[in-house]
Amino acid sequence: MANRKISEFTALTAPASGDTFAILDVDASGAEVNKKITYANVLGKAPDGSAAAPAFSFSSDTNSGISGGSDTLVLSTGGTAAISVDSSQNVTLSANLIVNGTTTTIDSTTLTVKDKNIEIAKGNGNDAAVDGAGITIDSTEGDKTWNWVDSTDAWTSSEHIDLASGKVLKVAGTQVLSATNFTGTSAVATTVTVADESSDTSCNVLFATAATGNLAPKSGTNLTFNSDTGALTATSFVGALTGNVTGNTSGSSGSCTGNAATATALATARAINGVDFDGTAAITVTAAAETLSGTELKSTVVTSSLTSVGTLSSLASGAITTTDNLSVDNAKEVRFYEADSNGSAYVGIKGATDKGSEASYTVSLPADAPTANQILKANASTPTNLEWSTDSATDSTKLPLAGGTLTGKVIHNYTSSLRVPVGTTGQRDGSPVNGDFRYNSTNSKFEGYQGGSWGEIGGGATGSADLLDIASSSGTGGGSASFNGSAYRFKLVTHGTSDAVTPVNAEILRVSINGVMQKPNDGSGQGDMSEGYVVSGTDIIFDSAPASGASYFIVNMGTQIAVGNATTFTVADESSDTTCFPVFTTAATGDLAPKSGSNLAFNSATGALTATSFVGSGANLTGLPAGVTINNNADNRVITGSGTANTLEGEATFTFDGTKTTTPVVTASNGIVETAATIGTNHTITSNYNAMSAGPVTVSATVTVPSGSAWVIV
Repeated sequence: MANRKISEFTALTAPASGDTFAILDVDASGAEVNKKITYANVLGKAPDGSAAAPAFSFSSDTNSGISGGSDTLVLSTGGTAAISVDSSQNVTLSANLIVNGTTTTIDSTTLTVKDKNIEIAKGNGNDAAVDGAGITIDSTEGDKTWNWVDSTDAWTSSEHIDLASGKVLKVAGTQVLSATNFTGTSAVATTVTVADESSDTSCNVLFATAATGNLAPKSGTNLTFNSDTGALTATSFVGALTGNVTGNTSGSSGSCTGNAATATALATARAINGVDFDGTAAITVTAAAETLSGTELKSTVVTSSLTSVGTLSSLASGAITTTDNLSVDNAKEVRFYEADSNGSAYVGIKGATDKGSEASYTVSLPADAPTANQILKANASTPTNLEWSTDSATDSTKLPLAGGTLTGKVIHNYTSSLRVPVGTTGQRDGSPVNGDFRYNSTNSKFEGYQGGSWGEIGGGATGSADLLDIASSSGTGGGSASFNGSAYRFKLVTHGTSDAVTPVNAEILRVSINGVMQKPNDGSGQGDMSEGYVVSGTDIIFDSAPASGASYFIVNMGTQIAVGNATTFTVADESSDTTCFPVFTTAATGDLAPKSGSNLAFNSATGALTATSFVGSGANLTGLPAGVTINNNADNRVITGSGTANTLEGEATFTFDGTKTTTPVVTASNGIVETAATIGTNHTITSNYNAMSAGPVTVSATVTVPSGSAWVIV
């Protein structure tokens, strides 16, 4: 084999195990010095090494690396075994295990932890951040969990908790629950469930040892009740008894009330209007011939020969009928008490305090019962006869008394004033409609509702003009209550208040920014203008954002401005080379809007008036040439001035056939455009236009290509 440099060898990316390396045996001599070793033996015959001197290490860190031997693999750092794997594949870590991944899976039967404390969700934050942390047991029948729940501030188990025999539940070291006893304090029951007991059984009645308080129920054998017979049995009764009593009773007769079952006569007779009555027989009582007095007149007394009645403080129930007038003394009333007899309130009726010189009269009630919304009124022909009439609140022919809708015209024939509703801004109608009118006592202004908002109506001593402020608008371009350099939309409010103002149009306002009056425009958005401002509802919108901190004033001239027709107007000089449009009107007389048209233009610099055509006689035109001579008028030549007064020339070298022009420099015919091969004079391409030449081209002059234009040579 010829000599070759190592750099000339072909790279071997995947050596086979039998490939060999040349190796020099420093312990041999002679021919034995030169030896070889296979690739497999190089990898498989490494020395065992140790944790302090690993077999595989690094030039700058000789005590960190990998060592082995005796079916043990050791990864060491700093001369100390960090990870050891023995012949049973047990892995030993000499220090802490830190796992930074999102999931750690341990697939073992038993997990033994020597640490006394296990921390879960460490470093996550407060109670809310660790909500749901805990232990989950995976089960095909549903996970079993023991978690921290932040919303209840408590540990929560998804399953029953079963304490071993003899174990109890304690709170703060005190037992509250065992398998057989609850030793805590339960809530006092406010209700109990009562079952029916209708059998013939003697039951003990429950009672308490005091009238109030949280007390234990008690009972006694000497107090029983039979719910079948209704008999309440006790050894004695203390207090008054009412009703029928069976059996023996003791005590004085004055302690008993009710009917005596066996009494036949009064112990002592009593005189009734001079006639003794002892209860053994009926008696007849004759009324005295004098005034009858007393506290009660029985309802069955409907006729009498009495000529006068004294004071009656009450009457038994029943009707009282009289065939004569019932008179009530001066200033006294006929009173009607509450129908349910629950109180002492009443409705009284009495005569007029002073009738003056008028004669007595009788007011007669209507015979028929009223219907809904009717009122009592005097009859048109007999005023003392009252009759039922339709309530004016529902009568379309009368003015409503408590709100309503008039369908006809309302005419006021008095000369004082018409009083409109008065209230604060906060008392405005919650459901207004167009045309509502009121006086706002908050800002002392008349206002009306139209188009979705309230607006000021001129009137009173303040006049119709008003100074306005700007406030923040929620529309696009708003969001600021002052000029900040970016906002261009603002809400209009009355100066010094937050009351929104709705201008009729932009022309109603006078707007100044930094001393410069702004131009009003029609429309309701930025797309409707190139300068000035427009209004949209309660908002003013500028064509661009006013400068930050700019001073301003806005005057609302009122709901409408009457502007007379101008008889003169200011005319400014326009001497620049600009195309202007003359203004004309659509009629010869009248108040007309100025018009213009793009087909009539005037350049004040050149004095050229351009129109598509002129109609009429030119007899009265002055300043025109006396005559025009056109020479060489063949070949559709382009006409130019000849330099001689009143003479035009047809250019022989510049012709036009209606579709193309032909010159010695640029020609176009038969579909072919020809350009000159040499550019001999200076030329500037028109701004924003592109030019093209057919090459090759010799440029012996200056060609200027302005920005926005291009010159292409093909």
